Amino acid sequence: MRLILTGFLFIASSSRAQIDSAFFRKVFNEALENGQAYARLGELCKTIGSRLSGSPQAEMAVAWGKQMLFGYGFDSVYTQPVMVPRWERSKTESLVFSSSVFNTAIKGEKLQDYNCESFEELPLKPSKQHRIPAVALGGSVGTFGKLQAGLVSIHNDAQLDSLGKAGALKGKMVLLNRPFPETTLNTFKSYGVCVGQRVNGASKAAAHGAVAVLVRSMSNRCDLHAHTGVMIYDDKQRKIPTMAVATAVANLLDRLSQQDPNLRINMQLGCQTLPDVPSANVVAETRGSQYPQSIIAFGGHFDSWDQGEGAHDDGAGCMHAFEALRLLKTIGYTPRHTLRCVWWMNEENGLRGATEYAAIAGKMNEKHVAALESDRGGFTPRGFGVDSAFLPKVLKYKTLLDAYGIGEIEKGGGGADIGPISKNNPNAVLVGFIPDSQRYFDVHHSETDVFESVNKRELHLGAASVAVMIVILDQELN
Repeated sequence: MRLILTGFLFIASSSRAQIDSAFFRKVFNEALENGQAYARLGELCKTIGSRLSGSPQAEMAVAWGKQMLFGYGFDSVYTQPVMVPRWERSKTESLVFSSSVFNTAIKGEKLQDYNCESFEELPLKPSKQHRIPAVALGGSVGTFGKLQAGLVSIHNDAQLDSLGKAGALKGKMVLLNRPFPETTLNTFKSYGVCVGQRVNGASKAAAHGAVAVLVRSMSNRCDLHAHTGVMIYDDKQRKIPTMAVATAVANLLDRLSQQDPNLRINMQLGCQTLPDVPSANVVAETRGSQYPQSIIAFGGHFDSWDQGEGAHDDGAGCMHAFEALRLLKTIGYTPRHTLRCVWWMNEENGLRGATEYAAIAGKMNEKHVAALESDRGGFTPRGFGVDSAFLPKVLKYKTLLDAYGIGEIEKGGGGADIGPISKNNPNAVLVGFIPDSQRYFDVHHSETDVFESVNKRELHLGAASVAVMIVILDQELN
């Protein structure tokens, strides 16, 4: 009996891979010498480009993704149908201002007084009207013609309420101009402080009689690139058109609104919301050897905004996941659990893909033991956010993680697309991949989020980092 028991214990223990420096080196060497993520991201960005939910480009991306993944010989590749919202930007999109004060500044060459170091890029000259960088926010209504109004600049909610109650916003266009706090080291925390003005600002301003809203771009960089993003209307308020302006433009308009009582803004938008359309999540997986019914899901969102090419947000996250699955297959790693790479559709303006994924998993009684999300760009990897309960198991590998520059382990993991998984699997471990945050909001949701902004080595290091964390989850979970 003792011999049988001993033999059983040997088999059980031998099924676990040894996660040591040699294993890490094997994964990282394959990524850095033969990585596929950068080339595949280039194909996605340059042959398809942006992938706004419901657009023809998004559906082209789904077809491309399924075919591309199939070519790598994973155990299964398939799509999950999902209905997604369809908001369309129009070619009719402009923002123009007129100001005699600004004309004087041009003549006197005093633009530096407006704290807009980027304005040398504009072909400025004295004129009656100046067109400025701005983009409609996703979900905005159109203007139904041209809309003209004076401008009031707002820096916080308290000021909005105070001026609103005094009647100062009635009939005005409101600039919501709360900048990123510069002393916050993590720019995602800065984003969290400010993004509410973009998401809910239009309805708050409409409640005080405003006719339109401009929102300072969600970036800590002063430049002339406007950053779009989702906004949500309160059905109790009138829906008013909303645009994001570049940070340098926000600085300028804020100053002009204080100096020029005759400042006028002209807005014209033709955007509209159309009926929902069919789309899909894209899935590839390697079946588990011991617990095939237990799943570790990992991925990013396949959709993007229509500015730029969605390279960092979130083409990079999707490539991290695909490449992690490829790396482990290539080096001959046999997973204990089923490893599932998922590219979720419609994170940016609806989360329909993630919601449907979780619903399908629930109907099929699938058990998810863990989920990892990469949605912070393809920059230099730093570490992970990990659920508190699993944190001690990750910290056992801290020395190894530190050796590869990915030992910054934060308490608390997750992400928008993996959040719904926990509804059916409350004990599933949620993990968020954390790259360096300093440059992400330079490109986030803007025309500069293109393939050229992604560094090949950083992208492949990120994919290897995701791969080793998946192995840690696979080995430490039952």
